[in-house]
Amino acid sequence: MSKRKIGKGSMDVTIEQLRASTISTTGDLEAANPQIAIDPNTNPQLLRKIATASNWELRRLVASNPNTPTDALWQLGIDFPEAVLNNPVFEILQIEQLQLAAEIPHATLTSLLQCDCVPRNLMEYAVDRQDYSLWLAVAYNPQTPSTLLENLARKSRRQDRELIRAVAAHPNAPQHLLAEIIDISESVAQVVAENAKTSLDVLTKILKKYAQANDPTFPTLVALHPLLSAGLLMQMYLAPSEAAARSLWLAKQITTESTQLVELAHTDWTVLRLAVVRHPNTPSTTIEQIWDRVQLARIAHTQMDRLIYDSFAVNSNTSTRIRSELRKLLTW
Repeated sequence: MSKRKIGKGSMDVTIEQLRASTISTTGDLEAANPQIAIDPNTNPQLLRKIATASNWELRRLVASNPNTPTDALWQLGIDFPEAVLNNPVFEILQIEQLQLAAEIPHATLTSLLQCDCVPRNLMEYAVDRQDYSLWLAVAYNPQTPSTLLENLARKSRRQDRELIRAVAAHPNAPQHLLAEIIDISESVAQVVAENAKTSLDVLTKILKKYAQANDPTFPTLVALHPLLSAGLLMQMYLAPSEAAARSLWLAKQITTESTQLVELAHTDWTVLRLAVVRHPNTPSTTIEQIWDRVQLARIAHTQMDRLIYDSFAVNSNTSTRIRSELRKLLTW
């Protein structure tokens, strides 16, 4: 970083130093700039002042600065958790303070727990506390290890649907745990069925327990699962024909091109339509056409209704018009 100097000899000062002096003297945060915010030699008290600035980028840089006072760091951690976790001083704080987690303010800890790079010891601390918001933060973190997910599931009461559903959707949830929690309720079983990591054995158990002749929800969910090949779809009687099974398998492949998806959309089979609607490569116009053909024109009141509408909601290519109608229809 080049620094322009003013003056001569021992009186030389950088422009950054002049700006820092101005902030310290007048409290004018407009004089702050990225160089001051990121410089590890910047006075801690000055960094504390810059931490209150309205400039988002300056505050993020202060959160990354190892010279930032700990109290200011915790406050910044609410908005910039990754910057705080990657700050070199964070590792030092963990070494110096064995019970560091207990010293971190609740709002900051909740934010830190949602980051992929959060240390495991912070997760373990959160799981050991009787704090539901901390449990949820851990459950929603995609890096949470299976052992902690099991602990959360054991702690969860059956009425804690949000927590147990978060565990059910987690890619690291062990299969034996998924097999257990499908007994809690149909809604939890649905989340397990939509988990891409759920095994064939667990999917089969879900079908045996919840599939009903007059409700296609669970057979549809299982058929849409990425694990089920065309052959498995036929073996499990989840496709009306071999051709339909092959088409569904193609619609579930992430590499399937938009032109192929447009062709696959010309079907009367609801499951295949939903697979096309969910695919990120499906054009917006095709989603519109399918919507006009399958929408129920009423508020969703069955699990299958909800599944159909949710399939449109999850695709970023779904138009504003459809999303506006979905907000009126998805009332539960």
